[in-house]
Amino acid sequence: MDTILLFGVLLLGLAMQAEWLEAKPPSQKPARIPSFLKVCHRDSPELNTCARESFEALRPQLMNGIPELYIPPMEPLVVPEVKMDQDSGAIYLHSVYRNVKVTGISTHTVNELRLEPSKLKFIVSLTFPRLHMESEYSIKGKIMMMPLLGDGHCAVDLKNITMQTELIGQEYKENGVNYLKINEVKVQYQLSDVKIHLDNLFNGDKALGERMNQFLNENWKALAEEVRPLMTKALVDILRASVDKLFAAFSYDDLLPKGKA
Repeated sequence: MDTILLFGVLLLGLAMQAEWLEAKPPSQKPARIPSFLKVCHRDSPELNTCARESFEALRPQLMNGIPELYIPPMEPLVVPEVKMDQDSGAIYLHSVYRNVKVTGISTHTVNELRLEPSKLKFIVSLTFPRLHMESEYSIKGKIMMMPLLGDGHCAVDLKNITMQTELIGQEYKENGVNYLKINEVKVQYQLSDVKIHLDNLFNGDKALGERMNQFLNENWKALAEEVRPLMTKALVDILRASVDKLFAAFSYDDLLPKGKA
């Protein structure tokens, strides 16, 4: 359902507040890469080991966010409002989620992190053991021809979410300096379980509300497949916006210097 679609937008903190997604990098380029970020050399035989260490070193920083890398605070991730509309397939819903709070993002594990500088390709696979989301919601529409109406508190638990992202870049010059921009983003994801509870469905009708919550929890796999194309597109769009800002702020040679040192 639409609530399942919402988790995709929130994954990895990628459902950032609008100002994070829409804000342009400062016209004045940062003087240097943040000191807490370990810089790796693109020609090093230990490049992928170094990149993984650098990525893992960011984990403590995620609690408070990393403005220099365009990453908002993530533990918890707080989003004032998210609007979602789905009107294709078996799902026709219009919904709004307010005061969204997500916990569990910082507990991710890195399954794979691979850089291929010769192809300007970057691959990362992460697993989140558990993400918990709470918000106030308002929803109206139909799922598999069944009416769905509610306005209240929403709680969602997702287990074992694995997301693999592949970024392919392209070099360009600005003022004689090499920068990267993203040409292609590929995202694949899997999850093992979803638990949903929507309070105050059908104007507080407890019997109808319990049946609908039971239906959603029993059929989450089929419903998740219905929204997979939209979820994937949302993740691609948000990843592209975030990474493009990072690549525009720091040159390719700053992020991944030449050499083996």
